[in-house]
Amino acid sequence: MTGVDPATRAALADLNARFAWSLDRHRYEDLRDVLAPDVHYVGAGGELTGVEAVIASFRARTGPRTTRHGLGNLLLTPAGDGRVTALSSWHTFASNSAHPRGVGLYQVADFADVYARGGDGDWRIAERVIRPVFREPGLAPGPGATSGGAL
Repeated sequence: MTGVDPATRAALADLNARFAWSLDRHRYEDLRDVLAPDVHYVGAGGELTGVEAVIASFRARTGPRTTRHGLGNLLLTPAGDGRVTALSSWHTFASNSAHPRGVGLYQVADFADVYARGGDGDWRIAERVIRPVFREPGLAPGPGATSGGAL
């Protein structure tokens, strides 16, 4: 089995870290540097197409929310067309409070991704399908969240 080269692995790990930091810091505009313009994003309540739809989904949330996302078990496979597919496990700690007192594990999910190079040569997430394994509904985003693909 042939894996990806170390430079590609590092670039994709960085891409996923930038995704998590963008969400955790509510810097949704930064997702334009992470997601492909025509990204296919499937999450909690449905499907979204396009980076603008994904950004709008996160922006639609109201009220305070604190999250921290973590990634593990990143398994990368060359797709043969210049793309890379991935399977990974993510965990999301969340609170619907700006200053949480406790820690709550909102979700553990499997992610199935497709990565492709953008016009600038940098890697982007072209497709992300999120499949929850464990979820605590009481820690879901508060009112105003869309049922689109946002975490």
